[in-house]
Amino acid sequence: MAKNIEDYDEIIKSTENETIKKYAQAGKDLESTKEALPEGGLYNALTTLQKVISAGGTGSVNEEEVQRIVDEELKTTKIGVSNLDSTILDMLNSTVTLNVNLTKPSGASTIIKAGAKKKETDRPLFQALISDLLANNNSYVYGAAGTGKSFMAGVIARTLGWQKFELNCNQFTSPTEIIGGQTIEGYQKGELEMAWTNQDQAGNKFDGAIILLDELPKLDPNTAGVLNAALASKSEVGLLGVDKVTGEEIRPTLKNGRGEKLPLGNLFIYATGNAPLNEADPDYEANFKQDLSLQDRFVGSMYKVYADYGFEASELDGCLFIFNGMIPLREAILKGDDGQSFAGKGFVSLRILLSMKRTFLEYLKIKNDPNSLVTKPKNLKLTLDSFLEIFTDKQRETLKAAMNYDEFVKIAKAKESKTYKFAADGNPVLTDTEEEVEKSKQLIEAYNKTIKAIYVTDE
Repeated sequence: MAKNIEDYDEIIKSTENETIKKYAQAGKDLESTKEALPEGGLYNALTTLQKVISAGGTGSVNEEEVQRIVDEELKTTKIGVSNLDSTILDMLNSTVTLNVNLTKPSGASTIIKAGAKKKETDRPLFQALISDLLANNNSYVYGAAGTGKSFMAGVIARTLGWQKFELNCNQFTSPTEIIGGQTIEGYQKGELEMAWTNQDQAGNKFDGAIILLDELPKLDPNTAGVLNAALASKSEVGLLGVDKVTGEEIRPTLKNGRGEKLPLGNLFIYATGNAPLNEADPDYEANFKQDLSLQDRFVGSMYKVYADYGFEASELDGCLFIFNGMIPLREAILKGDDGQSFAGKGFVSLRILLSMKRTFLEYLKIKNDPNSLVTKPKNLKLTLDSFLEIFTDKQRETLKAAMNYDEFVKIAKAKESKTYKFAADGNPVLTDTEEEVEKSKQLIEAYNKTIKAIYVTDE
């Protein structure tokens, strides 16, 4: 049963602490909605604060103590959507709650909830990887540079509220970087060791971890053997039985650089590369042909991916003119000239598309601010020219013609000179024209007909 509004009024009157007043006012506002707060939670936190104040004098509680008490109480409180104000509801409109059932080392089931972008979690690749995570599979994703392979690791970590660890694989990667070892600064934990135990170098603990083995084919095959045992061991989750003394599930272990056997926490092993693990692909420098036993650790969960045009277009919402101009450039780079691709020089990734969008937004915000110290902000032409500089003069000529460089620059300048409305958060309100939306659809449909990727389904 919820408390009365008068109770919150009493708290507001009894303190000069502004933080307490803020929370009390929030509680009062929520009580005036159709669905009252459940018993406990915010009211209990404020009651606790009242007692502290009574013992030490009005206004004697510092801000950190207020926040700590409120946070502790709200951890166990369930608040319905109708309890949230319009600002929070607006934030939720662009997110979805993903519930994932996981098993803790103790064997107790838990639900981890996190807000995630629906357009990210709806992607078939994401759904496949989450399925692998729940089945305790290791996943390997390969494809050309710029297709968002590494990006997906961050999406999964954010969605689950887990910590992301990253091992950048190359011929110089050492076992110490993987499972830990002695250095001149003493013992240093390896990336896999920290991810495996859900605990970082400083001893901070996490609910779970994802380790990104980035560019796995570039790892020296001898060093890759260090990973093999761990990858195989992880697949034994749920197969080792129960400890006869404690009654708890026996967890797979990792032998670290000290020789200690460490029990497995919540972990997802996610590897990326440009080519299959059993190929020494000549198109990618420093790739090794890996032992078949390493490939076997990912069997059944290896996915070839391509750039996801549909997802990229959704990320460029309001700036589709950038997408429509840069996609022909991407395709021209891949096509190259005389059968020789220019991709060895550079490529159009989601990263540069988003960089251009951010540059455009900042340009408009600066131009709208009469007090800005920046008088000549960077525009999209300068951004594009900077990117094209990585190619040779001849290649640049070919690419400019293929993407219709002059037309793109003309459109960009027209967009930059327009007058825009600005939202309360200071960002310009952007909309795509019907022509821009239609052109992006045509680019997506034409592209999807040429490939067979995991996100292009028959459904």
